[in-house]
Amino acid sequence: MKPVGLVTCYFHHNYGSMLQAYATEMVMREMQLPFQTIACKAPIDYMEENRIIYLIKKMLIGDWKMRLGKMKIEYEKRLDPVFAKNWCDRNEAFNKFSDEYFHLSPYCKDREALKLMAENYSAFIVGSDQLWRTDSVEHGYYTLDWVPDNIRKIAYSTSIGVKHVPWFQVEKNKRFMNRFEYIALREQSACDLVYKLTGRKVQVVLDPTLLFTGEQWMHIQQVEPIVKGKYIFCYLLGNNPNQRTLIKRIQRETDLKIVALQHLDEYIKSDEGFADEAPYNVGPREFLNYIRNAEYIFTDSFHCSVFSILYKKRFFTFSRFNENVRQSTNTRIDNLLNITGLSQRKIDCKYDLKLILDMPCNYTGAEDRLNLLRQSSRAYLHTALAGLNER
Repeated sequence: MKPVGLVTCYFHHNYGSMLQAYATEMVMREMQLPFQTIACKAPIDYMEENRIIYLIKKMLIGDWKMRLGKMKIEYEKRLDPVFAKNWCDRNEAFNKFSDEYFHLSPYCKDREALKLMAENYSAFIVGSDQLWRTDSVEHGYYTLDWVPDNIRKIAYSTSIGVKHVPWFQVEKNKRFMNRFEYIALREQSACDLVYKLTGRKVQVVLDPTLLFTGEQWMHIQQVEPIVKGKYIFCYLLGNNPNQRTLIKRIQRETDLKIVALQHLDEYIKSDEGFADEAPYNVGPREFLNYIRNAEYIFTDSFHCSVFSILYKKRFFTFSRFNENVRQSTNTRIDNLLNITGLSQRKIDCKYDLKLILDMPCNYTGAEDRLNLLRQSSRAYLHTALAGLNER
């Protein structure tokens, strides 16, 4: 049997991206199907559209505040050798995880080579993460434009990430979505968008990280806590100083130290001096250990919320974006908390400290809901991949 090709953003140095890509490989091993994660360095390398037009469109749909934050990271790296070394240490931790855990295909340097290699696979699965965001749709990698019509195309837990598709992408979205034999997405809002664009009713499935229990994730991490003593773990991607101010107030009430991963998607000035410990030599394995052993967790991240749920932690989730921001991705966290019955874990900076500290932590209902969704999500994959071993 030809292998299944997994099209993920495993190469992106982001904890959630790498862990969901690895979880997709875990599912393939569980199903005893041959697979390879398609080796990629940058999806833009495979686009056919004029790159200048692509960049213009990206500017139209992008979040400029975030882009400026990323530019500030590069500036700080040049200005501060210690910061540059810290950044390098973090990249090394990601590379080490990637080298050790991912089962990769041969690397293709251009679109033509990629199209030729596609013939060697029985099917392709795209997922999960925000791979059908408006900027990603433009380069055509995650939409499988390069895969021949006769090869099965499956979307598993892919996320569109936004509430509205820009007018200049409506036809492009219709076209690529209709080439997929199977589509299942991570959020109901994304399913509603697919129905609006194509008339297809598609189901919600779990992010691949949620297909496994916290115990099943222990095989890639050490049992002993990395941090000595009790602590509050903070994983905040957004530039929201008021959230950090609230956490400092929580710290004064609890007398716990703050451990935070900082300057991840952008340089954030309010991160400086915020944490008692701010480690950089942290890959996906260590990330899970920090979550599993924390007393409290504060985050604006989807996947940090996921693993907080899997480890039944006292976690609190902020919105990363204002709702009126064009590229807001708050919907995926709202959907996660809704399907697990944990919507009360989402807070804002106006919350009373006592209310936060006294909030009950009951995961019985969440575990029951997850088990039902695990069954339906795995059933979808079995249906989508049925018959491949006959080819």
